[in-house]
Formats: sequence, structure tokens, C-alpha cells
Amino acid sequence: MFFLLLSHSVEFRITGEAGQPLEDAFIYVKELGIRAYTDRSGKARLDLKAGEYHILVQALGYRVGRMMLKVRGDTTVIYTMKPLTFVLGEVEVSPKSRSAYESSEPKFLEAMPFVGDQDVGYFISVAPGVVPVYGLAYFSVRGSSPFENLITYDGIPLFNAFSYYGMYTPINVDIVGGVKFLRGAFTPEVGNLSGALIDFESADPDSFSAILRLSRTNSGVAVRGKGYVLSGRVGLFAPLKGINVLGTVTGDVSGKISVGNSLKGLSLSFVANRAVNSYKNAYRGLFYTSSIFNGGASLRGRYATGRVILKPGLIYSTSLFGSEDYSYRLPYVTDYYIFNARSRYEVTRGYVDIDAGSMVVGTEVQAINSNIYGTALDLSDTAIVIYFLQHVYPTKIFWGNYAKYHYEDDHTLAEAGVRADYFPGIGFRVSPSGFYKYYLNTRWAFKVQGGLYRQFFTSIFAFPPDVFYYVPVSRAEIRSYQILLGAERTFPWGISEITLFGKYYPSFTYMSTRLEEKVGQLQALGMDLWIRKESKVPLPITADVSLTLMNSRIRYEGDTAWYPTPWDVNATLNTTVFGYIRKGEWEVVVGSNVAFYYGRPFRGIISHWRDPFRGEQFVLDSTHALRMPPYARVDVFWRSPIPFKLGPFSLDVSFSVINLFPRKDVTFDPTNPDADLANLTASYPISSIVLRAVY
Repeated sequence: MFFLLLSHSVEFRITGEAGQPLEDAFIYVKELGIRAYTDRSGKARLDLKAGEYHILVQALGYRVGRMMLKVRGDTTVIYTMKPLTFVLGEVEVSPKSRSAYESSEPKFLEAMPFVGDQDVGYFISVAPGVVPVYGLAYFSVRGSSPFENLITYDGIPLFNAFSYYGMYTPINVDIVGGVKFLRGAFTPEVGNLSGALIDFESADPDSFSAILRLSRTNSGVAVRGKGYVLSGRVGLFAPLKGINVLGTVTGDVSGKISVGNSLKGLSLSFVANRAVNSYKNAYRGLFYTSSIFNGGASLRGRYATGRVILKPGLIYSTSLFGSEDYSYRLPYVTDYYIFNARSRYEVTRGYVDIDAGSMVVGTEVQAINSNIYGTALDLSDTAIVIYFLQHVYPTKIFWGNYAKYHYEDDHTLAEAGVRADYFPGIGFRVSPSGFYKYYLNTRWAFKVQGGLYRQFFTSIFAFPPDVFYYVPVSRAEIRSYQILLGAERTFPWGISEITLFGKYYPSFTYMSTRLEEKVGQLQALGMDLWIRKESKVPLPITADVSLTLMNSRIRYEGDTAWYPTPWDVNATLNTTVFGYIRKGEWEVVVGSNVAFYYGRPFRGIISHWRDPFRGEQFVLDSTHALRMPPYARVDVFWRSPIPFKLGPFSLDVSFSVINLFPRKDVTFDPTNPDADLANLTASYPISSIVLRAVY
């Protein structure tokens, strides 16, 4: 009996047919749901109790391997992978196959397009079903608003993390082990989202390595060792001439410390990043500065007993925002204008997950604190009043419970789940959801996903966005009914996928410019198409083509008319092509991205242009009739090693040019510093060189 309770060390050695070790091979234990990746020597280690396990092994360019493993003591498993003949990476025809955009490993991150660096924000902006808003500052996913997305690092929420305008990923890619990107219609354990989840998972290597990165936009160091990863960076982005100041200063630290093993252990993760954005333009009389701080820590445990894994955790996250607008020319005439604001949003979350294989249940409690202070102008027909603004929200306790059942056989993958949430002032709410995917044969698969989703937090987002601040709702939750229908077709050369989506929000909570909570309605319809082409002969090339057609509209409280939303899009087309050229130890990655946008509105509510006879013009465009002209953006990037070493360091260099053929008329509405800076990715060519030294 004592023997059965022991954990045994199982070392995997994954090699090719010639006996060469395979790095980053993926090893998955089906019964426990745990995984590992091989190091440079092709080795990986897992701690397993005595028993029998189904093992899945995958490596880029090799056929998927499966084996039964009997564990009776410490052992070593040597497995030889068989190479593929015609495709770079096999698309496994099984219910577990996923789009590369939904789960990205480090190798894929290294080869993706980048702005200044391997930026995950840019990577997401070219994914199917995703529409960038204000350049890369924010993004909309399948009709949802940009403020229904969540970004996390090891479970730590990072609010407003992409306000760095797509020039700076909030987490250092050099310590990331993978990025999970979920697009709408979530499973219940995620909960409280209607848009997208971007989940950064820190790497967990067994050997020491150090990476020093220098680039135009940010520089930093990352250290990885047995049981820990640590990183720190600083960055500066100031792209335009002719303006006093237009740029962003950034910095961050992040990391993780782990003890124990894959069955019983504890990990402490932390992250803190700060950005200061400045816009000073004497010509237009606009002077604006904003600062953002995101920070937090998570303590997560794991304890396996039999085939049940307990996963308790405690997470703390805080977001601080400040803005100062001391322009001597008001951007537009309005009845209310916040020109100085400070806000804080703080969340403490405790949870326990119970993973029993096919069944997952959990409970969570969140304590939420938030407040906002500022100065505002109240303009009337007879007077201009300056007054101090203060909103202090009392601490609210949110309680959530969830359960999910998972079923899988040779042809079917199905999930059925439900959430039961309690929120002060709103009461108990139940949210069912489900997913069903059926493989008709080895080529065709069909899926349906959807449910009722409830979100209890919103953000204050004025135009221009002087205040970007998450706040718990009090009148009504954001409630949405969503359904996604899709089909997949696998080919010898790759895979294609089409998804139709529809969303209806009978209650869409938003904040007015007076910081009043309003409840409107929202509708969204659309489709996205994704095709991936992979080949090995004559060159290893991967090509992604995605098309998004989307239309969303909103009805504001007290209004009977429907208006296109500020993130409304008629059509976007993204294509990404990259390939590997290998010779011995050389590996060059070359790629390009072409994006075409049509039908996006100029701004949302306020649009701007310069008339040669009347000067600066500002228009209240409540119907969103002013449209940005169609334009295409062409980006190129490459990454390759340098043929020498600097002591113990090996060097590689990356180079990118974003927007080879800019359109100057795309630069619109400089009354909004955030939008003006973000739209540099459409209006100006931006180049960057990244030098990396790896120990």
C-alpha cells in the first residue's frame, strides 16, 4: 500500500531516427492532464505515482507518438520519433486539435510578427476573429467590446495591459512557456468574460540559462533556472518628429519561484509593470500625460491524491491609473470634461479547483476595492464650473462556483458546464455553457459552442479616454447570449476553419462621461475564416490567412435608435507567412504580414480633420458615418543567428519593419493622444532591431 502512494521519477529522452535529441518535444499524460517539454538534450522529467498511463508525444516535424507506460519505480523512457515527409508540423486529426492562435508555445512566439519586439499584442491583432481598435492599443474579439477582455500572467489579472500601444508586451517573452488565447464562449471555470482571455504561463525549465535582449523599444534580462524564472526590462518608444513629445516610457519585473514537483508543489509568481504616456503638441495646444501601473502576485498549489488533483490559490492584483490634461485648447465642445483623474482598482481572489479528470469543480471568492478622484469641467450655457470629482466604491465580495463535465471518444469532444455567482446588489446568477465537437471522418469536423455569460465588472472609458478604470457594476450585470457554429477541414498540407458567431446583450452596462452607470443593449454578428498552409518541401513555410467580417451595434439607455459601435468592422483580411531556412546550426526565420482593413469608423463619437480654410474641425459623429478609407499594411520580419559567439553567449538578431507603405491620411483625430499614438502602426513605417544574447 505504501508503495502505491510513492511518486516515482520518470525521465523521458526523446530523439529523432538518427539519435539526435529533440528540444521542445511535448509530453502529455492523459490521465492526469499534466505535461512537460524536453530541454536541449531531449530530456524531460515527471513525477508519477505507480500505475498505467497513456502518454502522448509531439514534436515539430515528426509524427505524433503514443505509448502505454507502466510505472513501478524510477525509470527512464527512451522514445524515437518518426519524421513527417511533407508537412512541417502534423495537424493531428483528433478532438484535441487546436488552432495555433489558441495555444502558442515559445517556438511559435519566436517566429511571429512583431512591433519592436516579439509582441503578443501584435500577434493577437492578426488572429482570426480579432479586430484591433486604435491601432494595437485595444482589440475586439468576435463582436465583444474591448473592455470585456482579460490578460493574466500565471493567473494574475493585468488590467489595461495593452495601453502600451502594441509596442511592448506586458510580459517578457523570454520567460514565457506558452500563451493561451481563448476567443469568446468560455468554459465555466474561466467565467465572467464575454470577449477574450490571454493567459501567459511562465516557463519552468530544469537547467540554468540567461538571456540579454537589446532593442529600439525595450531592453532587459531574463534568468531561468531549476525552479525559478526572473526578468526585468525597461523601454522607450518615441517615434515622431515635429511634435514636442509623443512617446511611452515603460518598465517591468516578473517571475516565478516553484518548489515541489508536478504532483505536489507550490509556486509563487509576481509581476509589476508601469507605463508613462506623453503627448505634447504646441501646434494644436494639446498637452496630455497618463500613467499606468499593474502589479500583483499569485500563490498556487497542487496536490494529487489518486486521480484527483487539488489546486488551491490566492491571487492579488492592483491597477493604478492617472491622467493629466492641461491643454489650453479644448479638444471639442462638450457639457462635461474630465481633465485630471486618478483611479485604483484592487482585487484579492482565493479559490480551490478540484480536477478529477472528466469532472472539474471549483469555488472562488473575490474582494474588490475601487475608487476614482479627479477634476472636471462642467460647461453650461451661462457658466463654466470646475469641481472636484470623487467616487469611492465600498468593498464588494464576489462569490463564484463552477462545474464542468468533459467527455471524449474517437469522434467526439463535448463539455457541459455551469456557473452560479453571487454579486452584491444583483444577487445570484446562473450561467450555463457548453461545447460540442464531432469529427465526421478523418477530414471533417463540426462544432457548436455557446451559452449565457454574465460579467460583473465594467470600465469607465470617456472620449477621449482620460479615464480607463474598471469598476464593479451596481445596477445590472453585462449579460450576453452567445453562439458559435463552425466547421474544420484537414488537408495533407494543413487545416482550414470557419466560424459563424452571434451575440446579443440584453443588458450592456457602460459608463457615461459623467461617470454614471448606464444600461443599454448590444448586438453583434459575423464570421471568421482561418486557413493554415504548412509545407516542408522545398522550404519549410507556414502561411496563415484569416478573414473577419463583423458588424456590431449598440443602443444607449433612453434611446430607441441603434448605432454602429466604435469597434464596428465590416471586413478585415490578415495574412501571415513565415518560413525556416536551416543548415546545420543555422536557422533563419523570415516572414511577412499583410493586413487589409475596410469599413472601420474614424473614431467613434468625435472625429477630426484639418480644413485649409477653416483650420481645425471637430465633428460630433453620433451616427458614425465618417469612415476611415480602406488601407493595407505590409510588415516584414526576420530572425537569424550571428555567426560568432561572445564568450559563453550565442547571439541572434531580429529585424522588423511595420507598415512598409504608410498612408498619411490615416492619421486622424490627434485630439485623442491614445488613438493618435496607437494609429502610428497604420500611418508611419516603424522599424526595429533586436539583439539577443543567450547563455
